Amino acid sequence: MTVIAFEKPRPLQKSDRRTRIIAEARRLIGEHGYDGLSLRKLAAAAEVTVPTIYNLIGGKEKILNELFADWVGMIEQELTKIDEDHPLDKAEAVVVEATRMIGENKEYFRSAQIAADHLQRTGVESGEWRQLGSRSASMQENAARLAQEQGLLRGDVPARVLGEQIFANYRVASSAWTYRRISLERFRHDGLLGVYLYFLSDATEAFRPVLLQKLQELEV
Repeated sequence: MTVIAFEKPRPLQKSDRRTRIIAEARRLIGEHGYDGLSLRKLAAAAEVTVPTIYNLIGGKEKILNELFADWVGMIEQELTKIDEDHPLDKAEAVVVEATRMIGENKEYFRSAQIAADHLQRTGVESGEWRQLGSRSASMQENAARLAQEQGLLRGDVPARVLGEQIFANYRVASSAWTYRRISLERFRHDGLLGVYLYFLSDATEAFRPVLLQKLQELEV
């Protein structure tokens, strides 16, 4: 009689367990909101222990930071593929590409936004939150600085301020979409509206008609 020996399944590597924990956290938040995420539920869903979550990632706030950081990183990576010479095209692409990516994987980004909203509202891990927010705003800041260098914007408003305000406007629209108050199409519309209005606040006379035409095309 032949005895067949079955190998025991190999335990998951740390990186695999970490990936699974983040994926399950994303799913729980996407399906049930922030209150749907507890370390006990997450451990059960990811088939690990609560101490393992602490060892590999940290507490609940660390997990939220991971979700938001992953979101920002994906958008940044996608934006490096954009080959636009005109500053306004670059600024528009930040909104257009971000909303396109969101449309392709809505629950992924909804969970990241819920995480971001909680971190901002509570001020937990504020240092990391500010760093991640700064990275996001810098995408628009770079476009504004380039526009100033090309003489499209006067430079009366610092590029940093323009980037921060454009991003703040985008965040409002993003949050409204996350909690299903507006459609993805409206999210894109409002994000572009912020780009045009803030650029218009510092635009040269020669550049103003271009921005006004953009606003008219949005049917503002």
